[in-house]
Amino acid sequence: MSRAADADPEVLVVGAGPVGLCTAIELARRGVRVRIVDRRGEPRRGSRACTVWQRTLEVFDLMGLPVADYLDSGVPYTHRTHHFAGLPPLVRPADQPGTPYPRPLLIGQSATEDMLTRHLAGLGVRVERGLTAVSVEQGPARVTVRLAGADGEVHTVRAGWVVGAQGPHSTVREEIGAGWDKQPCPGTQLLQIDARWTGSLPGDPAHCHLFLTEAGSLGTAPLPDGRHRFYAGVADPDPARTGDPDVTEVLDAVRRVSGVSDLDFHDGRFNWRVRLYNAVAGTYRVGRCLLAGDSAHTVMPVTAQGMNTGIQDAFNLGWKLAAVVQGRASARLLDTYEAERRPIALGLAERNRRTYWGGAGPVPPFELLHSRLTDAGAGHTGLPLAYPDSPLSAGTPGPAGAPGPGSRVPDVPARGGTERLFRLLGQGDWTLLAFPEDPSDPASADVAAKSASAAARRAGIPVHLVTTAGRESVEDTSGTLRTTLGAETGALLLIRPDGYVAFRGGVHDGAALDQHVALAQA
Repeated sequence: MSRAADADPEVLVVGAGPVGLCTAIELARRGVRVRIVDRRGEPRRGSRACTVWQRTLEVFDLMGLPVADYLDSGVPYTHRTHHFAGLPPLVRPADQPGTPYPRPLLIGQSATEDMLTRHLAGLGVRVERGLTAVSVEQGPARVTVRLAGADGEVHTVRAGWVVGAQGPHSTVREEIGAGWDKQPCPGTQLLQIDARWTGSLPGDPAHCHLFLTEAGSLGTAPLPDGRHRFYAGVADPDPARTGDPDVTEVLDAVRRVSGVSDLDFHDGRFNWRVRLYNAVAGTYRVGRCLLAGDSAHTVMPVTAQGMNTGIQDAFNLGWKLAAVVQGRASARLLDTYEAERRPIALGLAERNRRTYWGGAGPVPPFELLHSRLTDAGAGHTGLPLAYPDSPLSAGTPGPAGAPGPGSRVPDVPARGGTERLFRLLGQGDWTLLAFPEDPSDPASADVAAKSASAAARRAGIPVHLVTTAGRESVEDTSGTLRTTLGAETGALLLIRPDGYVAFRGGVHDGAALDQHVALAQA
């Protein structure tokens, strides 16, 4: 598609990293005319963000991406071994239940971007490279963006909406005055390299490792090409020193933190130095411009959450913006994007600040940290993330352990085990599951269907009646779906396009469901 042929898109996405690409995919697959531009003439190579957590893999599945091929291209993240100074190692498996993707994946960011770029091209949208956004001017119905090409030529785009996904140095954010609360982490730096290694570093090389000693912190992770990622948080003796570190500097830091003097690196690449900080935009939306990923929040890259959090931004924003563009919801729906996603970024920034140890300041209590790891949850996987306080979440909590309003719906077997629930959700639209009080009784099924149908019909939402009586749209003979979702006594579950529960109620709560659907689409 040429620039001239589609100069005035419904949405312009600025930035073609993983977040911008995911945003463009979510819009394009819903029929939105979208353009995506990037200032780089070629994709940026390198491993960079190399940990893809379980929820991100689920998101890719729901987006219709070739997840099986993607998994084959990476290395499974099987275990995390924690080494605390003076204490025995603690080995924790990375597997999590309740998902078809129980393990995280270790894979270079360039491979992730390649997959996303190919998929987007299959939807008819190609990344336009070598275009830098230099100004953004909002009008009542359009946003005028001036794009400077590498040859100095300026292209003017008038888009209905603009999504800034450029990374920390965001022209869109600056132009719209969204604010940027930057909190440095002084006295420390992060040094990183991808390298092959020899030496007596303890533990299974196939595991990910984290060392905490008085000298700082050290993480390691296996990569698909046989190298390992090493990243060391250590004291910063010269904050004025700029540029990437050489191999000797990184190796010295890794030896000091690990205490392994015979460690050596070979065939190293992607040496990197970063002075750490957290920053979150004051708002994610100003008029017709929105921010996502590192343009909205940049967190210290020490817990491998930045890219994953940004992808969930895109997945949250995409369906909402598409609904607004296509007139199926008012612009008020976009307010829920910031209401849901900004607190996630603020919480992540605070956790990183509180838990990071980089060899500067008081030494953490290693024994206390070691003991707490035994009871640590799975928050880093993205699976427990929920929006219970969102304006889009309503209804009753449901039984203990069942997904309530704002909770992620687990991908469980449906249609007698021949299909999974995600296949019902993967079309990118709202879904209503109606569970009769008695799944084998036709009369009970009629009650549930009637209760669900009025609201669903007016809103154009498909209803899936879940029974065992042979007249169902979703067969649940084994009761797995019913049990997992806590619907043994009947339930109505309205599921958002991104796989979270928007409304939960009993089979007689059709009126409350109708009211909530009307509110969500107002």
